[in-house]
Amino acid sequence: MAETMTGTAATLARMDEGWEAFHGRVTSIPTERLSSRISDDSWTLKQMLAHITAWDDLAVERLAKFASSGEPVELEEHEDVINARAARAAEGRTTGEVLLAMADSYRRLRREVSNLSDAQLAAHDGWAAEIVAVNTSGHYADHLADLDAGH
Repeated sequence: MAETMTGTAATLARMDEGWEAFHGRVTSIPTERLSSRISDDSWTLKQMLAHITAWDDLAVERLAKFASSGEPVELEEHEDVINARAARAAEGRTTGEVLLAMADSYRRLRREVSNLSDAQLAAHDGWAAEIVAVNTSGHYADHLADLDAGH
C-alpha cells in the first residue's frame, strides 16, 4: 500500500505541483509577450510575475522568522503597498531578470519550507501551512488565467 504524504512532504508536493503548472506556462510564453498588459487597466505580465516573486520573498522572510521565534509573523505593510512596489520594481528590470528572480525566489521558499517540521506547519492553527498554501499553489493558480492575456 502506498504511504500517504502528510505535513512537510505533502506541503512540498503541493507547492511543486502548483509551481510546475505555473512556471511551465510562464516559460511557454514568448518573452516579448511578457510586456503585454493583462487587461487594459492592469499590470503587464512581467509586473504580475514580479508580484508573484514579491509574495514568495515575503513568505520566505515570514517563515524564517517563524522558524526562529515559533510565533506567527504578520505583514508589516498593506497588501496594496506591497503589490504596488512589486509592479514599480518590474518596470526597471528586464524580462530575463524578472524570470530569474521568480525562479530563485521559489527555490528559496521551497528550501525554507523543507526546513520546517510537521509540528511547525501545524502550530498556531496551521499558520505556516496557510502562509505556504496562500503564497504558492493557491497564488499560482489565481494567476494562471492572467498568462493567457496579451495575445
